[in-house]
Amino acid sequence: MILLDVGGTFVKSSLGIAFKGAVEGTFASTPISSDGTAEEIEASFRDAVGTQMKRAAEEGITIDAVCAALPGPFNYKEGIFMMKHKFAAVYGRSFRDILGEVIGPEVRLAFAHDVNGALLGALTADPSLKAGNVAMSTFGTGLGFAYAVEGEIQESPMGSPARDLWNQPYEGGILEDYISRRAILKFYAELGGILAEGEDVKEISIRARQGDEKASEAFRMAGRHYAAGARGMIEELGIRHILFAGQIARSFDLMEKDIREGLGDRIGISVLEDIQGTVLIGAASL
Repeated sequence: MILLDVGGTFVKSSLGIAFKGAVEGTFASTPISSDGTAEEIEASFRDAVGTQMKRAAEEGITIDAVCAALPGPFNYKEGIFMMKHKFAAVYGRSFRDILGEVIGPEVRLAFAHDVNGALLGALTADPSLKAGNVAMSTFGTGLGFAYAVEGEIQESPMGSPARDLWNQPYEGGILEDYISRRAILKFYAELGGILAEGEDVKEISIRARQGDEKASEAFRMAGRHYAAGARGMIEELGIRHILFAGQIARSFDLMEKDIREGLGDRIGISVLEDIQGTVLIGAASL
């Protein structure tokens, strides 16, 4: 099989083994512009899949499936792009149509929302997580959320996560306003922190670890807001353990104390270090 992790700027691909993940030494990264023309987007997807098809042919491997994790909105059941903020040029198009003759009609296509895919990968890699209700929160440009009940990923009719956390009403806005890249940048600025042109959340985290109290407080604020805004849904869904992942989650240690205190001792917490590999395990499990 071929595994794809589709982002807004790169399509990461590899050959894969069912329920195992990527085959070592086959990883590739193909540039893609999510706001490009239909022709540009098609070319990138065909290049990503075509590269792996060629590699498989050289190794004498028959490809029976292409399994992809990608952001929404997307019709994951039928493989149709539904995004208007990304990949707008291929809105309403099917993934199979976009790939064209790169794959034959016998090749199965399967899709997962990227956060669902990451959670599926985590459950596959560690079956002990399948007991009880487990969630994943991703911190990055936005706030992602997925959850599973006794090992079964909970999905909407089109295959997206069954519940959204990012748009939970909170403090006169939505929770994503308080736990995301833009939120931490805003908190730091409000506290009097100043960034040079081109600097971002990564630099704030570096400063926090160097003793910058404004930088540390910006992360602590995000942690407190997450706990306050998410606790109701987490309790409603009976979540016993939360996995945290994503770009900002690499700085989870700067928020951990506040999140733990806000959620309480009943909720287990861990950080997913290798989200890339875990997403590909999830894709391989579709």
